[in-house]
Amino acid sequence: MPGFFDLFRTDVPTPRPGVAQDAFTDRLPAALPGTEFVATFTTVWQPVRPVERAAATVRWCLLDAARKIAAKHKVTEKTMLEAELNTRLPQLNLTTSQLMLLGCTVGLTVDREAEQDTIMVDKLTRDLRMQRLRHQLEQEQVGYLRDKVLTDPATARCYWLVHHPATLEPLLDDTFERVAAKLTGGGDRQASVVAETVQDFVGELTAEERRYLLDRLGDVFVSFDRGDLAGRVLDA
Repeated sequence: MPGFFDLFRTDVPTPRPGVAQDAFTDRLPAALPGTEFVATFTTVWQPVRPVERAAATVRWCLLDAARKIAAKHKVTEKTMLEAELNTRLPQLNLTTSQLMLLGCTVGLTVDREAEQDTIMVDKLTRDLRMQRLRHQLEQEQVGYLRDKVLTDPATARCYWLVHHPATLEPLLDDTFERVAAKLTGGGDRQASVVAETVQDFVGELTAEERRYLLDRLGDVFVSFDRGDLAGRVLDA
């Protein structure tokens, strides 16, 4: 049974752990393999309740987050990364570790050699990209000349006139015809064009018009002594 004096007792509150500070330096990997940032952290934190190795936990959480952020940046982006770290790290939630982060600042330095390596790699990457673009443009130009210009003598003459207005002699001979024959295989190309044109024409005819056309085409084949072809057309 509680005594008389117990009525006047009050529970003594458990003191809350105090605010702690820490400063440490570590390395953060950069986007280019083999390069890194040197980061100096200054932190202020407070345990929600007593926690063992609280300082080590704070360091691990901050380093883990900082390394993930830094891995997307090159050392030439030091100022940008520094601003991002000083914005995002103070918002880090450590309540699952029974800790409360009250403040965090980060300062970065970069090795001169790592910066020069990154600049060189960036230049080589740009040069390679431009070289690939030039090759692509050359291939497209060659394909355009081969498929659209030089296979059609009339178009080739117009192309020549636009680019060589002072030299008209090649327009008067059969140079472009001979070039087109070389690129298209001569008569094979002509036969292909005729076949494609006839196919387009026939596709737009009615059944009655198509039968009339086939009958007339059969007569043409017979006149060329190609009764075999006439039979195939008339049986179609």
